[in-house]
Amino acid sequence: MTETPGRDPDVLTTAELAARLGLSPQTIRRMAHAGQIPALKTGKDFRYSWEAVREVLRQPHHDPEGTANDTDTKGAGYRARQRARTGAQSAD
Repeated sequence: MTETPGRDPDVLTTAELAARLGLSPQTIRRMAHAGQIPALKTGKDFRYSWEAVREVLRQPHHDPEGTANDTDTKGAGYRARQRARTGAQSAD
């Protein structure tokens, strides 16, 4: 990843976060709009703290209706949590 001088490497764009988590940018935006991941709205897009997102995704999934659990929920949030827990593509 090419760094811009003076830019905090922990702060990511939607495209950068999507690449790290192996998800589409559209999925990342949907997760941000739904409050599933912490995000800061900047104009028309978002910025994300890699450490904050990883911390949230490492937390156990809470299903208030009790209809799903981590073993049978295979959506984008599940995949992102799995990658965050294993430290996939850590920032270097």
